[in-house]
Amino acid sequence: MNFTSFSKHSQLFLDLNISIPFEVTEHEAALMLLLQNLDYSQFDREKKKSGRPNAADPYTMMLILLYARIQGRYSSRTVENLCKRDIFLLKILGDTKAPDHTTFERFVHTHEKAIDDVFFQAIQRLESMGELGKDVVYQDGTKMESKAGRYSFVWKKTTTKNIDKLYEHIHGLILEANNSFCWDLKQGEAHEELQSLKEKLNETGAVLLPEKTGRGHRITMAQKIYRDALVFENKLKQYENYMAAMEGRNSMSKTDPDATFMRMKDDHMRNGQLKPAYNLQVLVDGGYIVGSYASADRTDYATMIPALNHLHNSLPWKYSKYCADSGYDSQQNFQYLEGQGIEAYIKPQGYEQAKKRKNKKDIGKKENMTYNSQQDCFICSKGKKLEMKHISSRKNQYGFESKTHIYRCTRGCKTCTARSACMKGSKTPYKQVQINHKLEEFHRKAVVRIGSPEGTEIRVNRSIQAEGAFAQIKANWSFRRFLRAGMKGIHTEWQIICLAMNAIHLGNRLSRGEVGAPFVYRILEESA
Repeated sequence: MNFTSFSKHSQLFLDLNISIPFEVTEHEAALMLLLQNLDYSQFDREKKKSGRPNAADPYTMMLILLYARIQGRYSSRTVENLCKRDIFLLKILGDTKAPDHTTFERFVHTHEKAIDDVFFQAIQRLESMGELGKDVVYQDGTKMESKAGRYSFVWKKTTTKNIDKLYEHIHGLILEANNSFCWDLKQGEAHEELQSLKEKLNETGAVLLPEKTGRGHRITMAQKIYRDALVFENKLKQYENYMAAMEGRNSMSKTDPDATFMRMKDDHMRNGQLKPAYNLQVLVDGGYIVGSYASADRTDYATMIPALNHLHNSLPWKYSKYCADSGYDSQQNFQYLEGQGIEAYIKPQGYEQAKKRKNKKDIGKKENMTYNSQQDCFICSKGKKLEMKHISSRKNQYGFESKTHIYRCTRGCKTCTARSACMKGSKTPYKQVQINHKLEEFHRKAVVRIGSPEGTEIRVNRSIQAEGAFAQIKANWSFRRFLRAGMKGIHTEWQIICLAMNAIHLGNRLSRGEVGAPFVYRILEESA
């Protein structure tokens, strides 16, 4: 396969030099197969009549960006240098001047929706080539460090305490002004207090901003109070902005407000240091990343629903099976999948521990007790009943409400011979267990599914396909920290990297002649 096999790069001009066919690698061929003849109309924007023409068309810009990611070039300046020296990109650009680094940065920053559209067009191209199974989708996530400074943290708990202290300082400033000028300013909302104080000081006609400050220059009481009022007002606005930016989170970064401080596996100081990072998700089918999602949440619970919604809204087909690890085990996720008619292959939390002999012999666990559904009670190993006392309703941080049933034994626990094994040093007089019946029902169905031969094969493929994508990106490409800030920029950059990962996978399959049959690792055939 040579360079002239692609319609966008055919040599249809008279060249006075002897032309040597330019052979492309499988990865370069895969890039052009994915990107050529797609619809790039969403990149079109109205330009000023006096403005300069675009440095390159959208197809060429996307091709350069993806090729640069494959070569391990992530900053716009290194991409610009690559365009001037790499023979493949020189052939792509032809006689056109290499785009400037600001051109690449502006292209990524201003075409978020267009790049998202090209991403899913490329996925449909893979589907037309017979590379996707369109049956099971696998999800996994990883944490990637932000561009923000590692010590630019803002903690929600600390900010809340500082706001309370600031309120006390504002009230004290009002009392000081009342005592100094015999005023009768009322205490109320902090902003109103400061505004009324500044208006009252302006009515006095005194000079509130001294001409000179510092050592040897004294200021009046009015100037001091006015200065403190301005400082408190700016500090209050700053704290309120922090709290608004941290909505639903417990931390943020000053230099990248969308980033959340998370515990990373890459611990350079070996002390469990928290770093500003993003939670990145991939949805995989046939070894290809068919969907991506960027989140500022430290956990994976709330990433499944928006990721699947975006995937199904962007593709003409829907997946009938979903597989993920125990990080996505929640009642909200199970109910969503059931409502969408999708079979859930999610490993319940504690699934591996429950299979151990130690847990199976623990008489204090509710899983080893007998549940009487007619009387709605648990029966322990000694035949005592744990009756249902009350139902506890709780809303999580995402607004989802779940109900937990509390069961408690009313007699016999204090003198029971199995107390030490059942309650294990508990100081409560009677045995008590909690259970979410709805979630337990979902868990029972999930255990049956993932324990079947088909479920075992699906879980093995999740480990190979979903986690294998992160191995390529983080280990082989050494991509471990973003070079841009903000959720929109992070999501767009992550889509470009995922699209480059798909080109790598397609190129490998092209070299092996495997294109046309979706990749699935079969363990049933090997065991047979």
